[in-house]
Amino acid sequence: MAREVSPTVSRRRLAAELRRLREDARLTGGQVAKALGWSTSKLSRMENAQVGAQKDDVVALAEHYGTSSEWRDTLLTLSLESEQRGWWEDHADVLLGSYAAYIGLEAGAQSVFTWQSLVIPGLLQTPAYAKATIGPPAPTPFKNLLPGKVAKLAQVRMRRQRLLDEEPHLNVTAVIDESAFFRRFGAEEVMREQLRHLTAVAARPNVEIRVLPLDVDHGAMPHSFVLLRFPEREGLGRLHGDIVYLENAMDSTFVEDEESTFAFGWLFQQMLEKALSPEESSELIAREAR
Repeated sequence: MAREVSPTVSRRRLAAELRRLREDARLTGGQVAKALGWSTSKLSRMENAQVGAQKDDVVALAEHYGTSSEWRDTLLTLSLESEQRGWWEDHADVLLGSYAAYIGLEAGAQSVFTWQSLVIPGLLQTPAYAKATIGPPAPTPFKNLLPGKVAKLAQVRMRRQRLLDEEPHLNVTAVIDESAFFRRFGAEEVMREQLRHLTAVAARPNVEIRVLPLDVDHGAMPHSFVLLRFPEREGLGRLHGDIVYLENAMDSTFVEDEESTFAFGWLFQQMLEKALSPEESSELIAREAR
């Protein structure tokens, strides 16, 4: 099955290109909006990917900036893609805005590098383990976890995992702290099934699982983060710069500036150097499952 184009990534790239064209033309947003008879806020929302740029708007901007017909067609392709509906939009009733945005970005990524010290990464979870980490169904100060919502959130997590099978496959490199295998969510059989699933999914060519042993120096590091890296497209180069996703009990944030994403990439490489090899990691996980 082929992967669908992510409207989130296409909308972000289109926004970046429209902003770059205006800056290259040495025009302000107010000047462009006035020339086209638009409000300044309309152009600002398009350039910040808050709304998609419609076909007619893209044509008007391309003509105003004097772009080539080839580049205009590239922008129109991005506009068409950005107007598509992502599957996650059907679950808007249970998804926070930041989580929905993350799913849209993940859907367009080429590679995911994830560090988890508390739980198994969502892309590698079983349905029972996912429900156990999301629940139990009860109101909390952070979220209202009714039974139906827990089930829907677990379904969303399972739907995300199709990226491991669709072409082109999403490449996942996961570093998991050894302590996560001792931290129980659900019944004993839930944990055993989860660990067995990890050993099975680690055999995929696009999945690498590495365990960070308890007896190595952990240093100062966040309890979790995800680094997304995006593919290249002819004529556009890399579709999007690296993005780091940070999540906690209250909120989640995206880190996108080049200096910070480079630092997180460097930190992840340091973890890889300390972690067990994929083979050693699989042996440890299988041992814990037994």
